[in-house]
Amino acid sequence: MTDARTGLQEVRRLIDADEPAAALAILEPLVAERPEHGLTRFFRARARLATGDLDGARADADAAAVLMPDRSAADRVLARIEVAQARTDSATLVAQAAADVAIVDSGHLAARNAAPTEDVRAAVQRLAALDLVGDWTSDPTLAKIAYFHHAVDPVRALASYDPHLIGVSADFGYITWPRRIQEHVRGRSVIDVGCGFGGFGVGFLVAGATSYLGLDPAMDLDSTSARNKRLRERADMGITPRAIAENLPAVRLFRGKSEDLSFDERFDTISLHNVTEHLADPERVLAGLVALCKEDTRLVFHHHNYYCWNGHHDPPVQPAQLDPASAEHQQVVDWRHIDQLPHLPAGHRYLTTLNRIRLDELRELTERYFVVEQWEEISSSAATLARLTPEVLERVRRTMPDLTERELSVNAVLCVATPR
Repeated sequence: MTDARTGLQEVRRLIDADEPAAALAILEPLVAERPEHGLTRFFRARARLATGDLDGARADADAAAVLMPDRSAADRVLARIEVAQARTDSATLVAQAAADVAIVDSGHLAARNAAPTEDVRAAVQRLAALDLVGDWTSDPTLAKIAYFHHAVDPVRALASYDPHLIGVSADFGYITWPRRIQEHVRGRSVIDVGCGFGGFGVGFLVAGATSYLGLDPAMDLDSTSARNKRLRERADMGITPRAIAENLPAVRLFRGKSEDLSFDERFDTISLHNVTEHLADPERVLAGLVALCKEDTRLVFHHHNYYCWNGHHDPPVQPAQLDPASAEHQQVVDWRHIDQLPHLPAGHRYLTTLNRIRLDELRELTERYFVVEQWEEISSSAATLARLTPEVLERVRRTMPDLTERELSVNAVLCVATPR
């Protein structure tokens, strides 16, 4: 027993030192001698994972989960194995698709003005038929495959295919939201209210939308500057919204508000991503959206709650980013942006660009015009909620006595609704 314990201590040291092969040399006889010893199987799972033997690692981790008194450590290894497997599968798919992606990328411009060549047509159809795996929201090649895989008519979709825009959309995080709501996107026409720069357009096409119309009152149709949602900063996207709309038949972009523009058409899906918290007159907007609806249209919005820890839309976004030496951080940290409200000057951004609508108010307004099918209140992180102490709650309620812990804890709402 002492030798086994000493051996496992050495195994742990070797694994932590990134020497899994040496660890396996010790583990193999230990497992052969005691195959039902959970901790030994657990360490062999870790060592096998480190060497890339995913099938062996999964078998050992599954065994350890059953044999160990507490399976949580084995479950964490199993989760890491699944991540590694996804990366392996993605790399295999990218390699498999490389030749066809190259054919389409080189031939897509000619195909916009004439019928695609047989080589391009065949490459598109092969890409569409692939089994899609991995994170196609962030990997540009996987996003290109997803574009055709999700299209209702892959060859017809070639007319709006742009490899540069798909790559930038993946890099800038513009495919994440369409992926999240893909069940309401694929095979459907989408109007995106408050679309910002317009970068979501290609993201929705990657997720399978048949067409996209984006509108935003602040859209600069002739600027290449866009917000990189991954880095949370502005960057050059390399193309203007006007050029996107001119080049891609499936994408239309307008500067304006939905309540001020008239469209003689109806849409299958209406999307608002982190828009409802900015609306000066949310009821007018929601009421106006009804005119854009078919009988089975889905209204889908993601609302960032002003009363959560980071509802101010300023840094820090999460507690890990908090700089105790930053005066700006200290003004808003731990719900102090709520404390500020009575003392802000009339033109302050919190009063002019954030409507501070409360969760129940937003739901009540939505239900006046739509039937809510899904109302998912997304909690703040555990690290954030740990900061909601009784002292903080008491302090915030000195400004707003009726604020509930729920309102302070919910970071966002995902709503799906149909017209009444």
